[in-house]
Amino acid sequence: MKTAMTELIEHLDDEMKQKGIIPNWDMYLEKEKEQIIDAFEVGYKSCDIDEAFEINRKLASGDLYYNMKYNQNK
Repeated sequence: MKTAMTELIEHLDDEMKQKGIIPNWDMYLEKEKEQIIDAFEVGYKSCDIDEAFEINRKLASGDLYYNMKYNQNK
C-alpha cells in the first residue's frame, strides 16, 4: 500500500524528470513516516484495554505498524 504522499511524489517525480529536475523527497517521506508512527502510538496507548491484551500492547509499535502497512524497510 502507498501513502497519499508517496503517490503524489511519484506523480511529481515523473513531471519534474521530464523537465530535467531531479528532486530529493527523502526528508518529506521520513517526516510522513514519523507522523504515521506517532499517530499510531498515541492512539494505541490511549486505548483502555484489559490485561489479556497487555502483552500485545507492549509488543506493538508505530514502527511495526508502519512497516507492515506500507511495506517499508523490508
